[in-house]
Amino acid sequence: MINVLFDHQTFSTQRYGGISRYFANIYHHINLQNYIQSDISILSTENQYIQEYPAILNNQLGKLIMTKPNRRFKWNKVYSKYRIKKNDFDILHPTYYQPYFLKDIKKPYVITVHDMIHEIYPEFFESGDPTARYKRLCVENASHIIAISESTKSDLIKYLNIRENDISVIHHGCDSQLSFQSAQNIAILPFDYLLYVGDRKGYKNWPRFVNAISPLLQKNKSMKLVCAGGGPLMAAEQELLHRLRITEQVQHHSVSDATLSSLYQNALAFIYPSLYEGFGLPILEAFQNQCPVIASNTPCFREVGGNAIFYFDPTNENDMLLSITSLIDSKEKRKHALISGQAMLPQYAMEHCLNKTLAVYRNIHS
Repeated sequence: MINVLFDHQTFSTQRYGGISRYFANIYHHINLQNYIQSDISILSTENQYIQEYPAILNNQLGKLIMTKPNRRFKWNKVYSKYRIKKNDFDILHPTYYQPYFLKDIKKPYVITVHDMIHEIYPEFFESGDPTARYKRLCVENASHIIAISESTKSDLIKYLNIRENDISVIHHGCDSQLSFQSAQNIAILPFDYLLYVGDRKGYKNWPRFVNAISPLLQKNKSMKLVCAGGGPLMAAEQELLHRLRITEQVQHHSVSDATLSSLYQNALAFIYPSLYEGFGLPILEAFQNQCPVIASNTPCFREVGGNAIFYFDPTNENDMLLSITSLIDSKEKRKHALISGQAMLPQYAMEHCLNKTLAVYRNIHS
């Protein structure tokens, strides 16, 4: 029997989110097998993907003690260190890059690298941001590395000089929680809209994207841009919308997975303008929910989306606007995008991701 321990990091910080969903899926899948088992070193969590996990302080006492997120993170970290020192597992799989465990770990560990954005675009992060250093330390000392795309693998080799044999590429899988069949159309909006999902910081290219589509919105006053997740629009973002005279045509929604599914299903298109991503999970979410995808022509998106996506140069506002307008104005192109997206889904079946991950564990444990 192989015993895998996941640490606290992503479950301490995310209520929803791609990274915590990825690890929750692996955790749940492991516990359906008869040769491997897993546990999570947390005392308390608000993560919605492991609601049934019997964390010691997921109760009234925990609510009194863990009144602030930083307190939850602190005590979950203490508990993770305790479990790692206890050494009652075979493989550790840290859920992010904080290397607090390195001095205590006596067993092999696997690290999943989700992207190399801090190394490629350091100008988008504070000078004191330790993520790149933390990631390097975790990667250099890992027994094996999982990269979520060939693009990420290439970046690992290029920027951290990692040996190719030490990396396994395992694509994300489609999550049934975000499927077309399970959504309830709870976010039907009474207007046509383009959908943007997630953070809007630096490399996400949101200001350039908004600049690009402003002529389209000004021309079509009944059309809107809907931003899902990523926090409320900030002062600088609101000022940009004011200057472009489209304030009333841009909305922000905080969303659950069910609401997000419905937003995908009813959008004219999902737009993904990032300068860089490690994989692009929202692309699969859009495919599942029969939403056309228009995205940057980055290597990662081309790897994941193939010919099911309409691409644009993320540094060229005119090209961005032309691609978006071309798709939403053409029923034939929209139909092609929907059919092609559905055809891509079988290669991203969740079972492929999970079974390949279990194979990595078996190889390390053998």
